[in-house]
Amino acid sequence: MSAGVEETQGQSRLLAGRYRLTSVVGRGGMGTVWRAWDEALHREVAVKEVALHPSLGEEERARRHERTLREARASARLNHPGVVTVHDVVDEDGRPWIVMELVQARSLQEVVDADGPLPPGRVAAIGRQVAGALRAAHAIGILHRDVKPANVLITPDGRAVLTDFGIAQIAGDATLTQAGMIMGSPAYMSPERLNGERALPASDLWALGATLYAACEGRAPHHRDDAMAMLAAVMTQDPPPPRNAGPLAPVLAALLERDPARRMGVDAAEATLSRIVADEAARTAPDTGPAAPPAVQGATASGASTAPGGVTLVRTGPAGTPPVPVPPVPVPPVPVPPEPVPWPQETGPVRRRGFRQPGWVTLLEAVLTVAVIVAVVVVTFTSDGGDRTGDRTGGGARDKTGGSVASAETGKKKAVVPRKTATKPTLPPGMRWAGMRDGYRVPVPAGWTMRRDSGDRVYWLDPRSDAYIMVDRTAWTGDPIQHWVDWEREVQAKGQPRGYRRITLRSTKVQGHKAADLEFVWSDGLRAKDRGVVIKGQSYAVMVAVPASQWNQRLESVNNVLDGFHV
Repeated sequence: MSAGVEETQGQSRLLAGRYRLTSVVGRGGMGTVWRAWDEALHREVAVKEVALHPSLGEEERARRHERTLREARASARLNHPGVVTVHDVVDEDGRPWIVMELVQARSLQEVVDADGPLPPGRVAAIGRQVAGALRAAHAIGILHRDVKPANVLITPDGRAVLTDFGIAQIAGDATLTQAGMIMGSPAYMSPERLNGERALPASDLWALGATLYAACEGRAPHHRDDAMAMLAAVMTQDPPPPRNAGPLAPVLAALLERDPARRMGVDAAEATLSRIVADEAARTAPDTGPAAPPAVQGATASGASTAPGGVTLVRTGPAGTPPVPVPPVPVPPVPVPPEPVPWPQETGPVRRRGFRQPGWVTLLEAVLTVAVIVAVVVVTFTSDGGDRTGDRTGGGARDKTGGSVASAETGKKKAVVPRKTATKPTLPPGMRWAGMRDGYRVPVPAGWTMRRDSGDRVYWLDPRSDAYIMVDRTAWTGDPIQHWVDWEREVQAKGQPRGYRRITLRSTKVQGHKAADLEFVWSDGLRAKDRGVVIKGQSYAVMVAVPASQWNQRLESVNNVLDGFHV
């Protein structure tokens, strides 16, 4: 049934003689969330409809039915401002419908996708509220088991709401998990759970730490493009020391402790986050922000994300939660190297105090363990397309480490080996080579149009959005990292365009030459990665910019362009 038909039918449908479905809030793999009008109490509510396709077997239908009831029971037992309120459960058409509080919000994942990494004070305020919700849940025997940015809703007034208790573990209830299955989102799942051990309250605290890390840094702490590599990283490696966390860094280290017995508890986390919120509020200063990246003239923001909404999520669009200025934050007690410093590389990163060297399991043990987990157990990446995960109608844009890993497919895979950059890159599907007349090759999506502003800059423009590729051969010399730092100082002095904010700056290699990637956002609603390198005496800056709300779903294409550039 098409979306249009569903919406027309919903607008005329009265559920249980009381709840009139008016419009669709969001859709996902598990069902649809409706905005509805409660004709008895004259208020707006959200109604979650469970999707039960006719092709589903009886066992799967029963499992989804039970999951819906579990979500309703878990939420109904909690009386906390950080948890969505459940008003009613209606059984109609042989399936349950959950009636709940309608929260006008974006998910934390959507906020980060649109606005970039958040300042420490704001992240601490979100974390304090989520920690409070977890404390209330744990106190009555409920483990959430799927805390992640897509399941945290942020309202315009700053309220943080933990949603989707669909796979929660409730004391006294029969387990929802089938034999040989781990439920959750691996990018935010604790090492002990990935190792097949039972979930603990400490497991939710790990997920909280990973969620706050993603809010500070823009991606999950053990983000990898390959699912197997990500699983091994969670189990054997500390995450890269956070660059933007400021006073949150010690809290993140304590929450991301791989040994659950040594991990920070919920009371300590809530208290510490509360202190950071108070300290940051006391010293918050207006932002004098750096200025603008080189942008295509006339580029405009592409608008709000179209990802499906959360369980009770009504999207307000990127303008609904404006970017928060990032104040200069001192970093006690963890020493932070002064800018500029590249993001630590995967091999041999310089570790800060608080992030331990691997030791919980050896790398060999982890590879074998991951192979067993993937070959024998189905790791359910509760996702409908991205880190961005959620076996629900939920949340916002999700993290690329999602997806399903099934034994039939992964049992034949070999151990993960780090990829080496090919000397002559192959052309990615759907792209064509361009730039040959200027002495280089760059893969460009088919159908994009070229525009040459001058002899030094060439653009390829996406006809369907504000995305574009730019290759700039304006002369510069010296270290690529220092080049970007000098460039930032220049644009800061000019003050245009507004809203420029660096996300990451890290070193890399292009054809064996030192290079540097600068990733940033600015107020045109775009997010970009710009790679600087000097080859054979010629400087290049290869930039790919896409609407910030589409960053995660287009990141693979962004990297294909940058990695495919060849002189």
